[in-house]
This record gives sequence, C-alpha cells and structure tokens, in this order.
Amino acid sequence: MNKVMFLEKSYRGNNKWYFYILTLIIVFAAVQVTSIPLAVYSIIMHPEMLSGGTNNLLAVTNTNLGLALLLFTFAGGVVALLLCVKFLHHKKTTDILTGRDRFDVNRVFFGAAVWGLLTLVLLGAQYGFGDTSHLVFQFQPFNFIMMCIVILIFIPFQVAFEEFIFRGYLMQGCILLFKYRWVALLLTGLAFGLLHGTNPEVDRFGFWVAMPQYILMGLLLGLVAIWDDGLELALGLHLANNVISSLVVTHDASALQTHALFKDMAPTASHTDTVVMLVCGIIFLWICNRKYKFFSKINLWRKVERESIKWEVIE
Repeated sequence: MNKVMFLEKSYRGNNKWYFYILTLIIVFAAVQVTSIPLAVYSIIMHPEMLSGGTNNLLAVTNTNLGLALLLFTFAGGVVALLLCVKFLHHKKTTDILTGRDRFDVNRVFFGAAVWGLLTLVLLGAQYGFGDTSHLVFQFQPFNFIMMCIVILIFIPFQVAFEEFIFRGYLMQGCILLFKYRWVALLLTGLAFGLLHGTNPEVDRFGFWVAMPQYILMGLLLGLVAIWDDGLELALGLHLANNVISSLVVTHDASALQTHALFKDMAPTASHTDTVVMLVCGIIFLWICNRKYKFFSKINLWRKVERESIKWEVIE
C-alpha cells in the first residue's frame, strides 16, 4: 500500500460534521473541568475575586503552584481530544499527528533545538547590543528550580493541546470541508492568532502589533506541519518557543508570570518583531529542509493530488 500523507488521513474513520462540533464541545468542557483547581486556588490567593475585585486568573502564575494548575488545564483538553478521535471518529492517534507510521520524537527534539538556538541568539543580540537598564536579574534558586520542573512537566501539555487542535484536528477538518491545503493553512493560522487575542500582550502592545505575530506563528507552524507531513517539527518549534520565553525573560504583560531569570521592566513591541520572526521562520525551514528534504516532496504531493480523483479512504 502506498504511503498515506498526513492530510490524507483526514479521510479515515467517521467524519460526520456533527462529530467535529461535539468533539470541540467535549474538549471545551474538559478544559473547564480541569480548570476548577485553578479557580479554587485563585480565590484562595485573591479572595477579592468573589466580590468582583479582579477576574485575572493569570495573575496566580507568579507562583509555581498557580503556574502548574494553569498549565494542567490543557492536559484535560489533550485527553478529551484524543478520546474523541478514538471513540467518535474511530481514528488512531497518529492519524491526526503525522503521515509517518510512527510519531517521530527525534523530529520534535530537532525542531526544538533549532528554534531554541535561534531564539537564544536573538535574545542575546537584543539584550547584548540594546538598552539593558530595564532588565532586572531576579534569579531565586529554589523558585527557579521548582519552576523548571513545572515547565518541563506541564508546558508539553499546553503545546500539545494547541498543536493537536489546530495543526492536527482542525487542519484535517478544513481539508475535508474545503479540499485545499492553502485554505486549511490560512484558516487555522488565523484561528490560532485570534485564540490568543485575549492575551495581556495584545492589550499592552496593541492589537495591530501583537496579533500579526500570533498569526504569523500560526501560519509558520501550519506550513511546517504540511511540508514535513506531520506535527513533529512544529511541536518542537512551539515547545522551544514557550519554554525559553518562560525560563529566560518575563514581564508584566506576559501571559505567564514566571520566576524567569530576568524581568523586563519596560517591555516594548513593534512590527519589526514580526519581520524578525519571519526571518527566523525562513531560517528554521531552510535548516530543517537541509536535514529532512521535505521541499523535494512538495512537487510529488501536488502530482499525486492532480492525478487522484479523490484521496484514499481507509476504513
């Protein structure tokens, strides 16, 4: 049997439209249930929430327990999604993750290493050659070590949740509905960006400064998933991005108030950051292609799609 590409696997199993709606409802409900411990902890830490004094749950992430409880909510979403994929759609877990026979963990590590190196070089250049008067070193050994443990355990759930939903489940759903990869890429990239529209960075830096960065990241992750025929490299990129941003530099406008090594007391953002992200994305794609040669497969995929009346349906 010929190899079935990642997006072709969308045709496997039971794909009635109402199963997609039901799955999203179940996933949303699961996230709400697993957020109950976070809500209780938030009320304990900020009793004024009960009287309407504040409703900012993200404020509790300045404690490691609060950070763990916040990230734990995504674990419920991951479990719910995978259960729905199995029992509602009758698909294998790998069907929404990769076109390969097995999930390639080495690709995750490679993607994380490449994007992590690019991010650290960028941070070094930003703070090494720029104004660092507003950068405060706040290293607290115990809190930092505990935070590292929390990050390493729970950030993968947060990253997996977003990648499984957008680059896996919804992208394949868009393929079923619209048939074109570019439509699936654009819709999931926009949805990914808009999902982050309530993040404090958007309020601090402005919609038209912050949102293009989120949308560009969504498009980059989707493009990587499509070209490499799976989510592995995208997962690695996303994981490195979130881990480094949590461990190295934080600021008051960050969605996660962590015990990072440094705190930026006067964070700024501009459209230049979007351009820099685009350049880093191009470099990332170039390096990954040098290793995995996925550019050479694109023309083959197009030929297969042109010659096929419809994609293979595997029961």
